[in-house]
Amino acid sequence: MGNSQSSLPTYYNADPTNNARSHSLSGYVDLASAAMGASVERASDERFGAAANLIKAGAPGAAGDAWVTRRHNPTADWAEIRLGSAGTIAGFDIDTRGLDGEQAAAVSVEGRVAGGDGAWQELLPKVEISGNARHQLALWTETADAFSHVRITLHPDGGVARLRVYGTVVVGPPVEGETDLASVTSGARVIAASDDSLGARDNLILPTSGDASTQGWKTRRAHAPDHNDWAIVRLAAPGFLTRLSIDTRPYDGDQPVSAAVQACYSDRANPERDPECFWYQIAPRTELSANTLHDLEVTLNDVPFSHIKLVIHPDGAIARLRAYGQRVNDVEQEAAREDAEASAEAALAAEIGLADSTPAPSTDAEDTAQIDLVVAEAIEVVVKPKRTDDQPHRPKKSKKVEKQQLMSPAARPKKLKPKRQAEDSGRASPPPTQFSSRAGELIQSLTSPVPQRKRARTRSHAEDDLDNAPANAADAKSKRTVRKSKPRSKTDA
Repeated sequence: MGNSQSSLPTYYNADPTNNARSHSLSGYVDLASAAMGASVERASDERFGAAANLIKAGAPGAAGDAWVTRRHNPTADWAEIRLGSAGTIAGFDIDTRGLDGEQAAAVSVEGRVAGGDGAWQELLPKVEISGNARHQLALWTETADAFSHVRITLHPDGGVARLRVYGTVVVGPPVEGETDLASVTSGARVIAASDDSLGARDNLILPTSGDASTQGWKTRRAHAPDHNDWAIVRLAAPGFLTRLSIDTRPYDGDQPVSAAVQACYSDRANPERDPECFWYQIAPRTELSANTLHDLEVTLNDVPFSHIKLVIHPDGAIARLRAYGQRVNDVEQEAAREDAEASAEAALAAEIGLADSTPAPSTDAEDTAQIDLVVAEAIEVVVKPKRTDDQPHRPKKSKKVEKQQLMSPAARPKKLKPKRQAEDSGRASPPPTQFSSRAGELIQSLTSPVPQRKRARTRSHAEDDLDNAPANAADAKSKRTVRKSKPRSKTDA
C-alpha cells in the first residue's frame, strides 16, 4: 500500500498478512493508549460510538466498541487525541475489527509538535481502509520531531475501532531523587520475555495501574515441574535501585505462586547476548497474593544496574513492575556538587584562619608581664596534676598559649570554631586548660578589668577533684565533621 498523493510513498504496510506476531512496528510504544495516559480531547461527532473507544488498551469487540459517526457528512469527521507521552512517531495501526460496512472509506492522520506553534502537520496522508482488518502502516522514516497530539480524520464519515500511534517516548528532564526507572515514560523498555501469549509483556511498565481494561503481562499455563517464566526490562538509565514493586491487581487466581527479581549491568540492549553479563538476585523469591501490591526491598542498593529480570514461578499474570532508584548520572552530579561545596568551605576556612590566627599586640607591657608571672605560678604550683599510669598523657602547652587563653575577651584574638580549625590545619586543636578553684580565683582577680566584689562560693572537694581531673584525650581532639551526601533513595513505600 503506497501513498496515492505523492510520487514517493511515505509509508508501507508493515503486516500485509494481518496476523504476523512480529514486524517493523513491534518494537515501538503505543503513545495513544489510555494505559499510557492518553485521552481524547474532542471529536466532531459521536452519534453511534464514543471517540474514547479509539484509545482503549484491549482489542475491539462488538460494533459498539468503536468510534462511529452519523452518515452523509458533507465534509469529514475528526477526533483529537493527546498522547500519553510526547514522542517521535514511526507508524500507525488503524483497526476496524468489528466493523463490516460501518468503517470509514478512508482516513488521514496529522500531528502537533510538542511545544510548537500549535499547527497541524500531515503524518499519514489519506489512505483507503477496509472492514474487519488491521492496517499497520509504518512510516519509511521515523519523525525527527516529537509530537504531543494527533488528529485522525474520517473521509467522509464512518467508524474506526482502535487507533495505535507507535513511536519512541521522548523523556523529559530527569526527576530529582528517587524515580521509577522501569517506567516506559522514563525511557524503560521490555526487551524480552519467555512468553506473553495471553498478555503483552509491554504492559508491565505502563505508567497507569493495572485494571480489567489494561491488564498486564500474562503467560500460558505450564504443567511441567520446576517451570518458570521471565521478562527482562532495560531500565531508563543505569541506576542504584532502592525498592521494587510487584502488582498483582486485578488478578485473583491468575497470579504466580511466587516471584524473584534479578539484576545485571550491561552495555548491550539485551544482556542475554552479553557473555560477560552476570545476574545478581536483588530480591529473594517471594510468595505472591491475589489483588495485592507487593513492595520488596533491594539487597544490593549500592551497586548500579542497567537491566532487571522478573522471574515468576511457575507461570501466571503480573499487572505492573516498578523499580525505584536514582540514576547513576544524578548521583555523580550530586557528589560533584558536594565536593565543590566542601572545597569552597575549606578555602573559606583557610582564608579566615589566616586572617584570625595573628595574635593582637599587647598594649601594656606591665600587664603582660604580670599575666605571664601569674600563669607560670598557676601552672607550676596549683594546676599541674600528678599524672598516673592509668591517666592519658596530655601534651604541655607553652606559656604563650596559656596567656592567650587567659586574656580578657576584648584583647583575646579571635579563634575558629573547632570544626573549621580542624579542617584548616589538619591537626587537633589543643585541649582547654583546667584550673582548680583557687587558681581560677587568683588569675581572674588579676586579669579582670573590674575587681570582683563577690567571693565565689565555696566549692566542695568533689568539685575540685572533678576540675583537676585531666580531660579525655579523645575529647580534646577536634573531630572533622564528615559531610554526608544526600541519601540516594527514599525508603518510603
